[in-house]
Amino acid sequence: MKIQRLFIYPVKSLLPIEVSIAEITSEGFRFDRQYILVRDPRTHPTIRPHLAEHLTVKLVYKLVLFQPSINDDWSELTIKHRTAQPESSITIPLTPSPLSCLEAPSYQVSIFGTEATGVDMGDGPAEFFTKHLDIPTRLLYISGSGSREIPGAAYIPKHRLPLTIRAAGDHFQPQRIRFADAAPFLVTSTASEVDVRSRLPPENQQEDVLLRFRTNIHVDVGSVAPWDEDHWRELTVFAEDGTTPKAIIRCVFKTPRCLSVNADIETGTGSPRRTQVYGLIAKDRRVNKAYPLKPVFGQWSFAGPNGALLRVGDEVRVTERGANDSLRRSIFQGHTKL
Repeated sequence: MKIQRLFIYPVKSLLPIEVSIAEITSEGFRFDRQYILVRDPRTHPTIRPHLAEHLTVKLVYKLVLFQPSINDDWSELTIKHRTAQPESSITIPLTPSPLSCLEAPSYQVSIFGTEATGVDMGDGPAEFFTKHLDIPTRLLYISGSGSREIPGAAYIPKHRLPLTIRAAGDHFQPQRIRFADAAPFLVTSTASEVDVRSRLPPENQQEDVLLRFRTNIHVDVGSVAPWDEDHWRELTVFAEDGTTPKAIIRCVFKTPRCLSVNADIETGTGSPRRTQVYGLIAKDRRVNKAYPLKPVFGQWSFAGPNGALLRVGDEVRVTERGANDSLRRSIFQGHTKL
């Protein structure tokens, strides 16, 4: 087994950037989901002041029409609207200077019951997204501690799914997240990807369905059967010599999917019924006991140690197996947003 593809999502809910190398941090891959789009709190009040409602693919399919890219020295993030005529894009810092954010307004963003602070990136990005989404929108960058608590943290230890990861060298790091839903990583397999594509009409079977599922780490499992990842609890990633472990990936929860996977990536609308992936996999993939009505694709996961570099082509071995659907439903209550 080897890592086949790696993805980071600098802006939550937009399309990913596929990379050949990615750095593990205690909140996910570096640069992953550090930006988020919210409804303008000045025109869309919420239940309390300074709380902003974030945009999700499930409710705003147009989000899939934005393609981010990073420049060669990893200093700038360009976001292009893929169908706009004339062409339309905006470039912002990949990591804003703290000094540039000192006077900017900030808002709280709540995802699955845990909150993070986001600082407003100004009128330029807001006007760009508002124009293309037809929704008054602000772009926020995660600030404060730069992370938020994992939803359900109080429950996970009771199920022996620790919030720290034993990684190469027996180092431990606390696990938190930025603007991801409920875990720092989503791990998927090539065999299951092929199975999903085989359910599409013949003319659609070359679609890159991973863009719908928002994978971070995609593992080439060779001849292993589809859905074997349901039983993964721990993966070990090895260095180039094939004998030295350099990272541990702890798979903690079979990921229940929502209707966001029905987004048509090409048009930014809902998919026609015959290509609606949610229904195609719901027939036999309702395999998470905590969410018996939702289909599963992939596993929410943690990884370590901090600073480890995962590369396309790295060898991966399953070093522990078991069931990962015993967490209390309340941990991920309301899993409907991406």
